Amino acid sequence: MDRITATVFEKYTDQLVGSAALSDNESIKDDDEFLDLIDEDDAALQSIRERRMQELQTQMTAARRRADSGHGQLSEVKTEKEVLSISTSTKLTVLLFFHADFKRCEIMQRKLSDLASKHLETRFISVNVENAPFLVTKLNVKVLPCVLGFVDGMECMRLVGFEKLGNTDAFDVRALENQLRKCKLIERYAVDIQKGSLGTKGGSYDDADSEDDWDV
Repeated sequence: MDRITATVFEKYTDQLVGSAALSDNESIKDDDEFLDLIDEDDAALQSIRERRMQELQTQMTAARRRADSGHGQLSEVKTEKEVLSISTSTKLTVLLFFHADFKRCEIMQRKLSDLASKHLETRFISVNVENAPFLVTKLNVKVLPCVLGFVDGMECMRLVGFEKLGNTDAFDVRALENQLRKCKLIERYAVDIQKGSLGTKGGSYDDADSEDDWDV
């Protein structure tokens, strides 16, 4: 996908993921209507030609299908059965093990939520370690937050704490996106993240009472 097509697709996914919070009059009614609005309102995108439009429409159809099946957000699952079902039936899955009382888990949840809204090709889920004792032991999860990546059900990435993210609470979401991209857990870099518009949501955190090490 070239940059012009990616820019338009980014606008579409932003509206698609955020449509639940919009009124009926504001939400996307259908894909053709969205393309018509682009054609009318954004002169800078007039350079999109037939090939680009076909690619964009294909991507939009896939994005809508994925959004309808739970993609586009970081979804908390409550049982180990759900974790296994999703990670084994979805091509690209990012799984966060967290504890509700840990500050760094909260930070990671926010960063992954940002990325989930930009990467509908990937399913982002989280599970409280208290609800997944078997998986915690089976997958040798000892430090939180712990982020695992799966491609076709096979683990391909493990992020323990913030070790690979600068080991700081204020790490840039782009560092996390880069880790996912290197492991082929996402298909592209988000346009607005490349521009640096996501940044660190919610400001910085006081790490004085953070609990990273977690005994299982």
